[in-house]
Amino acid sequence: MKIGIIGAGQIGSTLTRRLTALGHQVLVANSRGPETLSDLAAETGATAVSVPEAVRGADLVVVTIPEKNIPSLPAGLFADTPEDVVVVEPATTTRASATAASKRLRQGCRRADGWRSNWADG
Repeated sequence: MKIGIIGAGQIGSTLTRRLTALGHQVLVANSRGPETLSDLAAETGATAVSVPEAVRGADLVVVTIPEKNIPSLPAGLFADTPEDVVVVEPATTTRASATAASKRLRQGCRRADGWRSNWADG
């Protein structure tokens, strides 16, 4: 499975390690750029990419950044992502909540000013 991870802090780097160990193709991105992820990429075999590249062609996208930073994601980040691609953030624990979070993230990243209202209305 091709998995994009946005955020390479404690959660994102742990997921990168576990998912690559399980044989998944992992694309990992952070706000500072792929060059800052060279150690994690070398350790795990993941590919360090930009945030938009982490989403392209992924079967699953995991967003592991603080909620307050969601508005800083590129506008339209998930606009071309097929609806069957699940986009989750780490607070979701069930398929239903992951699907709801996926819809909120898609809406929020389509309208940079709409994240808060879309999250609350989700």
